[in-house]
Amino acid sequence: MAAGELDHPALKRGVAYLQRRKRSMGCGTRRASPRPASQRVFYLRYHGYGKFFPLWALARYRNLLRANDRRVGVGL
Repeated sequence: MAAGELDHPALKRGVAYLQRRKRSMGCGTRRASPRPASQRVFYLRYHGYGKFFPLWALARYRNLLRANDRRVGVGL
């Protein structure tokens, strides 16, 4: 996406994978695994990472497609 290759097969496969997996990205039963934030001080739970980053990627892809459509005059 960063290179502007919106029609690249690898990007389309990645988006299709995220769309298939969106059910597991929802409010599922996945447990958050604690990760050390600092040596022996405290732990953070990254329970949102599995939801946030895939949704962010899908939203970015959608927004780039919309911007591209506007640029070429599709959907006016």
